[in-house]
Amino acid sequence: MTTIITVTLVVLVSLGIVLVDGECQTNGGPIDNCCCLGYNNNNYNVKSSGVYTIGNFCGVKCSNARVYCDTTSGGGGWTVIQRRRDGSIDFKKRDWVEYEDGFGSLSGEFWLGLRSINCLTSQGNWELRIDYQLSNRTKSYLHYKQFSVGPSEDQYQLSISGFDSVGLTDPFYYNADNTINGMKFSSHDRENDLWSPGNCAHNDGGWWYKSCGTVWFNNNYNGRSVFLNGQYLVLPFLEIKIRPLNCNNHAVTI
Repeated sequence: MTTIITVTLVVLVSLGIVLVDGECQTNGGPIDNCCCLGYNNNNYNVKSSGVYTIGNFCGVKCSNARVYCDTTSGGGGWTVIQRRRDGSIDFKKRDWVEYEDGFGSLSGEFWLGLRSINCLTSQGNWELRIDYQLSNRTKSYLHYKQFSVGPSEDQYQLSISGFDSVGLTDPFYYNADNTINGMKFSSHDRENDLWSPGNCAHNDGGWWYKSCGTVWFNNNYNGRSVFLNGQYLVLPFLEIKIRPLNCNNHAVTI
């Protein structure tokens, strides 16, 4: 662990990130957010995707956290909050505390944790991108213009809107009975769905459910993942990421 931290700090020093708008200062220390690595839609120098240290995490002074930054997809600047790619990590049989705290490895499969996702999205406005690959290796993505997760006292209530992926149906809003906007998170040991026969999380893992819905991103690997464009799909690769809407204002020159 010591070796990994040392290498990361050396990389950050070599980046030479400079202060642009009062929010992206590093000077060899942790970055403020993944946008500080560059935003290539505005022709800033973009650094490699990978694990970075975020300083003053969630606005807490001297509080650092490790996150995976995607610097290439859709312009870059994304903080990855979930990745599934090989079934090496169990996502389904997790209790409430595990979903809160996060699990897995940032270099492989992981769930960042509800507490961290809330901390991030409680500051400013955030968008959501879901990159996925089908069993036939076709790749695509879903995009939402607004995404946030509420605090623990609200059971990490979800707010999501602004779906704009052309040619795809919105899996988070299939119909009035299967929309998850405004729903609280459920796990096998804490039910917050509205499905009277039982707890949706028992069947498909922790998630924001209303009537067990059309999205099961924490289900067993190679189990049903999503109902999209009239089909139940298995997603061998899934990566969910978030980015501040004003990310281009945070980008820096190197």
